Amino acid sequence: MVTIEEKIKLFYKLLNQSMDKEFTDELSELENNYESKVQKLQDEIDKEAKEIEEKARKKAETKRAEGLSKSKVIIKKDIMALKEKYYYIFMDKFNEKLNEFVKSKEYKSYLTTIISNLITEIKGYGQCNLIVHLSKNDKDNYSDFIKSEITKNLDCNVSFKINYDIKGGMIAEIAEKNLKIDSSIDSVLEDNKTHIMQTIFETLEAGDYND
Repeated sequence: MVTIEEKIKLFYKLLNQSMDKEFTDELSELENNYESKVQKLQDEIDKEAKEIEEKARKKAETKRAEGLSKSKVIIKKDIMALKEKYYYIFMDKFNEKLNEFVKSKEYKSYLTTIISNLITEIKGYGQCNLIVHLSKNDKDNYSDFIKSEITKNLDCNVSFKINYDIKGGMIAEIAEKNLKIDSSIDSVLEDNKTHIMQTIFETLEAGDYND
């Protein structure tokens, strides 16, 4: 027969077991909740950290791209300034050589070619009054030669005008025919300016820039 004392001990034991199980279950639930919250918080922190890193990376890339773009613009400006410098240096030297050429013996042969081309162009106009614009140097030194070459091939009355804006060559004009033929050296240079500049720039790009 089970005594009251033994019943009490058994009840106490069962109560303890029940409490232990309940406590263990509660503790397990708390641990699970804690781990879940910790993991969620860790995920949020990782996500925020990645967003910060991505923003920082994009910002750094943007700054790098802006820096490269600015550098390219600066370099391009420097190169264009250098090209312009060398272009004017070249043209100064070229003009010096041109001034030497119009005073050389070879220049008369050049004028002969221009006159020949001029005669071919205006041959069909018949009798005319031809005004030839020349530099002062050419009028002083070659007007008689030019007039002789033209009149022996054309029935034209030839007169001359000094043009201080041209370096050499000539501009022929028949006013009554509304005809003007520009065979001046300046016109030739202007017509070929783009080609001359391109040639100079290509030469500069192919070689080194020296002061």
